[in-house]
Amino acid sequence: MEFNAATGGGIAPNPYAPHFSPSTAAATTTASTFSPDAAPFAPSPVPHAPQAHPEIFVDGHVPILDGSFNGSVDGSVHYGHNSSGYEEGFHPNDSHHSHPHSGQHQDHHGMMPGGRGISNPPVGNEEYHELHTIVADGGDRYGVSAVAFDLHQELLWMGNQGGHVTSYYGPGMQKHSSFQPLPVGTETRQVLSIDNGVLILGNNRMRCSERGGLTIFDFSGEDMHDMQVMTLVDPTTLLIGGHQDKVIEFDLNSGQQVNLLDVGDPGVAIFRHTNRFICCGDTSGQVTLRDMNTFKVEHILKAHSGSLSDFDVHGNLLVTAGFSTRRGSLAVDRFLMIYDLRVMRAMAPMQLSIDPMFLRFVPTYTPRIVAVSQAGQFQMLELAGVMTPSSMAIHQLNTHGHMCMGFDISTSCEAFTFGDNGGLLHLWTDREEVLYNPYSHPTEFADHPEHLPAMSITDPLTPLASIHMPYENCHGPLLSDWPEECMKYVKRRMPPVDPEILASMKIVQFIGYAPNPGNKKRNQVPYRAKDLGITIPTSSPGATNPVPESPGARGESPRWYMVPKRYRKVEIKYTKLGVDSFDFRHYNRTNFAGLETNIPNSYCNAMLQVLYFIEPLRCAAQTHLCEKEFCLTCELGFLFHMLDMSKGENCQASNFLRAFRTIPEASALGLVLGDHEEATGKVNLGRLIQSWNRFIIQQVHQDIQEPKEEESEKSESEDTASTQAEKTPIEKMFSSEVTITSKCRCSKETTKATNVMVYGLNYPDISDPESKKKQFSFAEVLQSSMSSEQVTHAWCEDCNRYQPTTQSRKLKSLPDILAINCHLDGERDLLFWKSQEEKMPHFVPWDQLMRQKEEGSSKSAASQTRTVRPCRYGAHCTRSDCKFSHAAQDKEQTTVLSSAEILEMSLQEEAQAHWLPCGLRMGLTNGELKIEGLPEMEDVEKEKFTDEWAVYELTSSVCHVQEPRTGGNLVAHIKAGIPYHKRKEGITATQWYLVNDFAIAPMDKLDGVQYGMDWKVPCVLYFSRKDLNKRHDCQIHNPISEKVLFPEASLSSRVLKRHITFQPLGPEEMPKEGDLVALDAEFVTLNQEEAELHSDGTRSTIKPSHMSVARITVIRGQGPLEGTPFIDDYISTQEQVVDYLTKFSGIKPGDLDANISSKHLTTLKSTYLKLRYLIDRGVKMVGHGLKKDFRVINLFVPKDQIVDTVLLFHLTNKRMMSLRFLAWYFLHLRIQSDTHDSIEDARTAMQLYKKYRQLRDEQESDEFHKTLRKMYEEGRKVGWKPPDE
Repeated sequence: MEFNAATGGGIAPNPYAPHFSPSTAAATTTASTFSPDAAPFAPSPVPHAPQAHPEIFVDGHVPILDGSFNGSVDGSVHYGHNSSGYEEGFHPNDSHHSHPHSGQHQDHHGMMPGGRGISNPPVGNEEYHELHTIVADGGDRYGVSAVAFDLHQELLWMGNQGGHVTSYYGPGMQKHSSFQPLPVGTETRQVLSIDNGVLILGNNRMRCSERGGLTIFDFSGEDMHDMQVMTLVDPTTLLIGGHQDKVIEFDLNSGQQVNLLDVGDPGVAIFRHTNRFICCGDTSGQVTLRDMNTFKVEHILKAHSGSLSDFDVHGNLLVTAGFSTRRGSLAVDRFLMIYDLRVMRAMAPMQLSIDPMFLRFVPTYTPRIVAVSQAGQFQMLELAGVMTPSSMAIHQLNTHGHMCMGFDISTSCEAFTFGDNGGLLHLWTDREEVLYNPYSHPTEFADHPEHLPAMSITDPLTPLASIHMPYENCHGPLLSDWPEECMKYVKRRMPPVDPEILASMKIVQFIGYAPNPGNKKRNQVPYRAKDLGITIPTSSPGATNPVPESPGARGESPRWYMVPKRYRKVEIKYTKLGVDSFDFRHYNRTNFAGLETNIPNSYCNAMLQVLYFIEPLRCAAQTHLCEKEFCLTCELGFLFHMLDMSKGENCQASNFLRAFRTIPEASALGLVLGDHEEATGKVNLGRLIQSWNRFIIQQVHQDIQEPKEEESEKSESEDTASTQAEKTPIEKMFSSEVTITSKCRCSKETTKATNVMVYGLNYPDISDPESKKKQFSFAEVLQSSMSSEQVTHAWCEDCNRYQPTTQSRKLKSLPDILAINCHLDGERDLLFWKSQEEKMPHFVPWDQLMRQKEEGSSKSAASQTRTVRPCRYGAHCTRSDCKFSHAAQDKEQTTVLSSAEILEMSLQEEAQAHWLPCGLRMGLTNGELKIEGLPEMEDVEKEKFTDEWAVYELTSSVCHVQEPRTGGNLVAHIKAGIPYHKRKEGITATQWYLVNDFAIAPMDKLDGVQYGMDWKVPCVLYFSRKDLNKRHDCQIHNPISEKVLFPEASLSSRVLKRHITFQPLGPEEMPKEGDLVALDAEFVTLNQEEAELHSDGTRSTIKPSHMSVARITVIRGQGPLEGTPFIDDYISTQEQVVDYLTKFSGIKPGDLDANISSKHLTTLKSTYLKLRYLIDRGVKMVGHGLKKDFRVINLFVPKDQIVDTVLLFHLTNKRMMSLRFLAWYFLHLRIQSDTHDSIEDARTAMQLYKKYRQLRDEQESDEFHKTLRKMYEEGRKVGWKPPDE
């Protein structure tokens, strides 16, 4: 036994604490045992009275991890540079950290004299949120293994797997102290605070230290081995247990072991105690209740059949979580076992939505408990069975894929803390200003030494008088005075004009005008050259100044002025006509369709375009159709059909994004953004789109697989081979078979086969000088990432505990499409990619290229300006070599480039070095993966397939254009293949395109592999086999048949037969090509329009209103039942409606509610399929203002199938006439008197179309034109409205 007292003193005893002396406990005691299936005990006639002292909640069993820490082996303190034993950076005179503040801070919250409080913990707001997530000390090397709130001061303690302990002060988590109490590589099992220090438990030793880090005593011995947990039963008595058959009783006064208690196998892994029992949990799944005074076994609770992960006790309730044995292996039990200690009865278990690993009671006025999973999810439950929003919510920690290893709750219940094996420490609170304890002692901080004010020798602004003279009575020159010949007075240089201003400047006569970028103060210029980003000119001839590193010294937008305009974020400008007056063709002169950005969560437009240009995926999505209301694959197929049918017109992904917002998994992963998150630009788009990429591939695979599984379950087959599930198209394209081998330290190996669809890049660490010099190829990084080997924490059945496990991954097959997430989220990874590009041959630094091209760019800009000047003769010019613009002839061909774009293009011509290859050669030889890069496009085209090697080419990439002020935007580089050009252009060619939402433009093929990393960062890469289309079915089998028009049941249970307003089509009435139908739709508002009023009275639209279709009516245009509706569907919506627009739509509150509606209610998908079938059959749609209707329905209709009456009765440059006025003028009908009715409007539109055909047959073109002019004259007289009767 060893006892090393560094200070020679012990801990003063508390004379008022109850004495604990289990030394008289008998080793063998008859104990009562019960399980959830056994009969309950009778209640005790005389219940124990509760003790006066408060209960202490400490951390439980923490799984074991191994590691090492680069600290002192002798346990010396490491926390700053002063000798006072505390972290530097805390100022005693600072109002945030000084002693007076600490005292005042506690007094305001009810501090009693002596620093102790006597009230219950306050009840906080139940809405807990993440306040801070920091990298703990040593988090880059070791994971967090123990966390605990200090019970006496406002400190949070953290211990890691390397034996290092750090404390953080207050909710700001400012480092207070940091030291190494355990040998390097020894895991910290538990941290427990006492009145004058902190106890740190390791595997075979325990140290008591002051909060500053100085050692009070150190305890170890032959009985200290494989220790796991400790608990204070009174202020001077400590119990220490572990995976052994002994429990050590330790006296904190003397610092010695006073007794050794026998508990038997498998020992104690978790300690809790009440005023009656000491509760001991072990790895066999049971909880043993022992007497507080004698340590005799009173009761045994057999909670779980496998093992116990955690339990907690509060008052008379005990709740456990653990593992169950299923088919010979352990599985997490999703039921919490609850026991009433008054009657020793098992209560009804509580089911969770997560895998519980840690449990803590929240001791407020209601019995609540927090359950935490190792995946970083936690849930707050009401044990009374009351369902509240907080108990139904599942909170997710931002663990970046690491496992949660520690959890604790502050005694005030205002703060939760979590630690994970990735080295992150999380703090969640229910308010901004929190206290860990109701009444805390003042925290002592290190004394901050006073320093003399620092003054740089190059600083001309600080007065020399601020430095005291060494001799007050010194007269005459000093030795440090500069002689006159060494001084020269020069005039101050003016800074260069911001290149962003020059790029946007317009010259009128001899004066240049440019918008103010707003990054400088008016009439103020910084004096110091380093604030301008320039260098002082030297005397060397020909010396020039480099271009500033950032425009106007903003610092936050590096080289933003160099970002070409085609990469910048595009926005739709709204007018009073909405988006109808916006010229989308200015941004897209191709025949491919862009996607609009005015829809929530449209950040995924770039990835949607990438998926569309994968021919087998496009065909598979359009072939898929299921009965689910919100199926992403169905909506993806509908969207791809729109992109196919469009000839350069922009489309919307509104229906797809509507279904996307309803997927629970998408919300749980944080992929569904709110309006505020998108508007502020505080979202990391690069990380978000990589998570979206992984989610959408898995979701489409599941959507296609579910109908096949249902069909296979219905069909019975005797052949076992046929019962195996057929691979989905997504699985065939993206999936690769992988074998994962897990090996424990005890040499036990387990093998599991799985499929991987998306791979993430893991970059080497180049922090050491040797690795920094080495050049890595992209193929090497990709190969190590796909065949990675990592150490993780997993349960070992042989060891019966969590052990560090080595997991290795081997590929058994190669995917046809290699989807890669670049994972360039950290500064270290960005630096690695950039350094590898700089090591490429013929690489020229960016700044050097800019200096070389500075003069050439200005000349190019000037020549470009002259080139686009209009010719004085216009279209009548006869010169074949005329260099000027001819308006009519060059309108489509001329593209005006800014000087920044010209400079960027010229830079690309020289900077041809790129680290990312244009293609890959991949092969599997005896289970070993081999990858070789193909640097250039020519290499990919020449490469041939062999039995050993498969050839992949880069077909698309998504990159993040960074701009901190707005969050930047996502763009895609896409290689459009021959099928797409043949379908759109009628030619056989391949071309790379830059897709920036609704802006699409051809680009150079090397743009997809060249990244400056200053403003363009790659996020997602897709490498496809060269023979991809030959290996997969690229035929579209239209799944929409005439069955969609058959009668269907209404979603509303209250609809009666007399409420049906339509008659379905009969078999003989099925539509044929050229048939006429009339359509009208009514809408409701989901989000109001956002507009801005200017001081001059003008109004501009910031964001248009978000509409949703509420009713769709289609009537027959011929036959005996002409004018009778065969579709009159009310569309059910799950989103909140802010305005039903009853005056214009006829929709009333309750019409769209399935519980109370008397209308024929159906889903949008069901009605959408009906309209799609009519369009696919070639039916002509007649209506009034159909462009808006089809836009909101999100349906593309060919122009030759649309008959819009608003255009039939319209003169050029005149206003559009309303349906109500046209019906009054031509048909002598009065409609829409009180409200709109879609059946009436559709019939009226059909009658107007027939009236139009009659007038065209009876009149010549000039006469019909006169008829329309008379209509406009009459409309002007009556104010464009039918006169009142």
